[in-house]
Amino acid sequence: MDKNSAIGFGLLMVLLVIWIVFNKQDESKKPKDPTQNTELVKDSLQQTSSDSLATLQSPAPDSTTATTTEVIAAKESILENENLKITFTNQGAYPTKVELKSFKTYKSYENKTDKSLVLFDGAKNFFDFEYQKNGLTQNTKQKGFSGTVDASGQSISYTNTDGFGISYTLPKEGYMMDVSVTTGGIDKSKDMTLFWNGQSLHTERSKYTEALYTQVCYDLVGDGYDYYSITDKKTENFENLGIKWLSFKQHFFNTTIVPQGDAFNSGEVSSFPSEKEDTTTISNFSAKLSLKPKDQLDFKIFTGPNDYKLLKSYDNNMQEIVPLSYGIFGFIKYINKGLILPLFNWLSSIFSNMGVVIIILTFIIRLLMSPFTYKSYVSSAKMKALKPEIDELKEKHGDDKQAFGVDQMKLWKSAGVSPLGGCLPALLQMPIFFALFSFFPHAIELRQKSFAWATDLSSYDSILKLPFNIPMYGDHISLFTILFAITSILLALYSMSNATMDQSNPVMKYMPFIMPIMFLGIFNKFAAALTLYYFVSNLITLGLQVIIRKFIIDPDKIRAKILAKKNEPQKENKFMKKMQELQEKQTQQTQSRSQRRK
Repeated sequence: MDKNSAIGFGLLMVLLVIWIVFNKQDESKKPKDPTQNTELVKDSLQQTSSDSLATLQSPAPDSTTATTTEVIAAKESILENENLKITFTNQGAYPTKVELKSFKTYKSYENKTDKSLVLFDGAKNFFDFEYQKNGLTQNTKQKGFSGTVDASGQSISYTNTDGFGISYTLPKEGYMMDVSVTTGGIDKSKDMTLFWNGQSLHTERSKYTEALYTQVCYDLVGDGYDYYSITDKKTENFENLGIKWLSFKQHFFNTTIVPQGDAFNSGEVSSFPSEKEDTTTISNFSAKLSLKPKDQLDFKIFTGPNDYKLLKSYDNNMQEIVPLSYGIFGFIKYINKGLILPLFNWLSSIFSNMGVVIIILTFIIRLLMSPFTYKSYVSSAKMKALKPEIDELKEKHGDDKQAFGVDQMKLWKSAGVSPLGGCLPALLQMPIFFALFSFFPHAIELRQKSFAWATDLSSYDSILKLPFNIPMYGDHISLFTILFAITSILLALYSMSNATMDQSNPVMKYMPFIMPIMFLGIFNKFAAALTLYYFVSNLITLGLQVIIRKFIIDPDKIRAKILAKKNEPQKENKFMKKMQELQEKQTQQTQSRSQRRK
């Protein structure tokens, strides 16, 4: 491998490390494994002792904020459509359980059961409206309601003795439920408050990955979209900021409140991860939202998948919940939106097997990148053609590397060879690399889709479960990751066999092997779709190298052109001129220092 290609590999490795660091910081500040998070567990247990954490329950009444308890027999009601099954309680008039009929948990999928995925369930999931009447604070969670389901079975209406009413309406299909609140005879001179609590349940294969992608997302008037990951206890305040929508997002699903109009004045959101021993929940969420006093308040509740196309159809920016890029690499989302998503959706409409879709997508992307690949190989061939002249310069200058560098620059300039020719084309391909790095782990279309030995392309593939955990690697062996690393090594070896190598620099010699070794640890926990893509991409690249170098690039013709070009008048190359001037200046400074020492 020539020096410039090696520098290119080094730059790629640095960029990869920077990308992963920033990606993890932006998504989750790299959360600790839930099974090892001792300090966080201790803090969470202290904060949630006896369910006393204020953000996990509506405030209990005291002597100054009494509430009237209405004794009505507890009763559950169910609304159901093609996609959802929602259970409601008349004790507080809120949904207590949501089932997504078209989805399964990983456990149900693995055991081949028909059990639907439960998005949320349990006592810590509720909606509670707080309002004033007769100078006293009232909370709907502590009141019994009379409920009526309409004849269609798609709507239910609740009312209490204060005249406070809540109605829920499901469409015949879809995940967006309409909610209407009528305030009746309450004190409308005082703002109302909505307390919303929730817990994310463990539904995927890897709890660590699930925790990594569990977030609070929101869109604010003026400020736009933002999010934060639930890695430790955190409270976010939206003082005097209009809330377009607020979402409690899991890896592949979310629950989102979408107010109609300017219903929400401001809000406060609190969240923290679940306890160490808890194997069923990932994190806890609570919101306190201030509502303007009106006769009627309307909003919608979405409980469904993080499907980019579906969320975009609501035309309220909810598709931003699906993370297509992060932080300083925000521009990557435009590659995903403009190239990757359209290609993926088009191929998915033709092929039912997602593994086949990924392989064909890989071929198409590699075809689009082939001009850059070809330029890289031509540059490498030019470097190899100049090897006799380079060897002469080395023999001429001996240990004087600076003088050698100056003459090498002159030789490259005369031959029309760019020092960036080997690495720049590779760097130009990095945006695609990063775009797919963001896209595949969040594509719900890949969830629980199998290919070859991978049972779920949205999670890691495993051919062997280890009885222990290897630091920086994990407790399983991903075969796609191994194949990706092996083909990366083969690519490096083939490149080295067809290019010049600076044997005096051991770093250059071993640099191509560093990244494949890193890949084994970095990608072992990643989605099988991602490592499948990189493995197939390496195979295609290896095949292209063989074809181009064996049948397209003629080293003898390249050398003849280079030698002929050396005798032609040289065009001014500002970059090469600058590099040459820097080399000459450095050489002069070194010689001056040597003379002063004498």
